[in-house]
Amino acid sequence: MSSTLTSDSIWSPSPILDAADSYRGEIFDLDLGRKVTSDLFHRLREGLIQSFRAKGIAAGDRVLVTVGNGPLFPIALTALLACEASPLLVHVMTPPAELSRYAQRFGVKWLVAAGGDEQVDSVLEQHGMILVGDDWSVLLGRFHDPTNIPGPILKGVPLHPTSGSTGLPKIALRPGFPAMEEARHYTATMAIGEDDCLMAIPPMSHAYGYGVTTMVPLLTGASIVTTAKFSIKKLAQVLREHPVTILPMVPAHIDILLFGGTVDFGRLRWMLTAGSMMPRRSAVQFRKKTGVTVCPLYGTTETGGIAVATIADGEDVDGRVGPPMDGVEVLVRAPADAKELGLEPGVGKLHVKSSSMMTGYLSDSGEILQPWDDEGFFETGDISKIMNDGTIHLRGRTGEMINVLGLKVVPCEVEETIAAMPGVREVKVYGGKLASRGEIVKAAVAADPGITEMDIRAYCDANLVYYKRPHSVALVEQLPRNPAGKIQVNELP
Repeated sequence: MSSTLTSDSIWSPSPILDAADSYRGEIFDLDLGRKVTSDLFHRLREGLIQSFRAKGIAAGDRVLVTVGNGPLFPIALTALLACEASPLLVHVMTPPAELSRYAQRFGVKWLVAAGGDEQVDSVLEQHGMILVGDDWSVLLGRFHDPTNIPGPILKGVPLHPTSGSTGLPKIALRPGFPAMEEARHYTATMAIGEDDCLMAIPPMSHAYGYGVTTMVPLLTGASIVTTAKFSIKKLAQVLREHPVTILPMVPAHIDILLFGGTVDFGRLRWMLTAGSMMPRRSAVQFRKKTGVTVCPLYGTTETGGIAVATIADGEDVDGRVGPPMDGVEVLVRAPADAKELGLEPGVGKLHVKSSSMMTGYLSDSGEILQPWDDEGFFETGDISKIMNDGTIHLRGRTGEMINVLGLKVVPCEVEETIAAMPGVREVKVYGGKLASRGEIVKAAVAADPGITEMDIRAYCDANLVYYKRPHSVALVEQLPRNPAGKIQVNELP
């Protein structure tokens, strides 16, 4: 890394730290049966800041954070930012081999994991436990020979993996200012205040959960109910025993609730769904069964939240995600191949400009890339139409990305992983559809004799986080190609 520190205030963690310093809400940890009051939150956070500094975490250090939903996530996140370290936020179930790849690609020095996650030991040079109060602990470790990545040292900048639409996963830089701007957009649009209570169901490390169930509560003082072991049975208990007013979910949860027992949503003000388009049939059936209107939320890691459908918009959710939130501008531009794609007039690629946008991508070489046009608009890759009433209507997506229960998978990353397995000659990863309209990861693999489907699945289990693992693995003699050598996906199993 170069010795130049970024000094522009846009990079500062202060907006997040100021919100954390003034937080007056409560966090209910269902897994431990503990309530973290605001006073306890501040004591635990201050103690962890001191421990991190004592262990040597310094300004500009990059730290992989693999912590599940719970009080420890916002505590560890804001403690690292107070040390001016830059946390790279990944899913809590990311296997050690994938953690090691992140570390090597992006010059990560440290890892912070929830206490008890001993499987990460194999990729660390040294590690130890830090107690966080009487009930929580974190594992802090150093990676072997951290990669020296050139480029500016980022002081206290949260780093978010994102799939984009093609290519290997990128790192989106989302410092304090855009993170708090996103929270302000949600707060203004949904009238969220300190009397609200949100249940953290999406991963708090993922863009959706990070914005809605981490940044919004820090900004507003709203309370949070957390569990790392979500189930519909637990949801019913939470709604009985806690004053939850905002419930962020994904469409698959709605389908499960449709066929489950009765759940009392009496105190709920907002039921949100994000990550993939909500099927109209499910939304209508759910409203008939429960009286609750599901409101789609739309955003990207790069831009933050873009739109939230109002209760009225939620009456027609078939691709409709509401008008852009305050502070967000959108426009649709027809692509050059609009005719070939069969796009009707007014339909094109959605472009977004917002104060909640990332400050850029961090490349493997340490450069900061800013992929927006001269007017400051970012192309989302989503095919959309803006209706006469100003609402955004999503029609689909360009690129090869696979959407697994709202979590995005880039095929070439999975291909690269499987291709590294001894005995694999070539591989093609592509998306498939379930009867429920959800997407799955499929892999066609040409391998040496003796390599079985179970061998490939075991390798994926060890090297890929669960949602990136192929649901279907087909062994083939060779991948079908056209005369130009292009793989013919339509001929794959």
